[in-house]
Amino acid sequence: MLGSTEAAEDAVQDCFLSLIKNAERFDSSRASLRTYLYAAVRNLSLKRIRQTSGETSLDDLTEELQGTEEPLRKLLDAELSDVVRRAIESLPQLQRESLILFEYEGLSLAEIALVVEADTGTVKSRLHRARVQLRKLLGAYLESSSLVVEK
Repeated sequence: MLGSTEAAEDAVQDCFLSLIKNAERFDSSRASLRTYLYAAVRNLSLKRIRQTSGETSLDDLTEELQGTEEPLRKLLDAELSDVVRRAIESLPQLQRESLILFEYEGLSLAEIALVVEADTGTVKSRLHRARVQLRKLLGAYLESSSLVVEK
């Protein structure tokens, strides 16, 4: 959400410091600690985005390739990764954060709803719209590259 690993690490550190200083804010009867922390980091991230007056790009979502792959495969994988990253970056923020929390962070719909302070139906709708938009954005690329995307 913040566009760099360093900014994300700073937000997480600020979140933990805030929790340590104001432990009474956490109410285990309302949500799990995990959900509370995601919500707190999200709120800090949104605050930082507003302060910088605009959205920034996501971190590169790829990890270094391991093993001895052939150079062309590495190049194609990096290109595909970059196309997917840009497509995700182009999504509206609410759709993007729901998609990232669901697909990359593994949160359930109910947990995402608590984090983003919306109902589960709204989260489902955001995920659906995000996926439809990604299919539109990536469809032509994937067809022209003869790549198969597994669900």
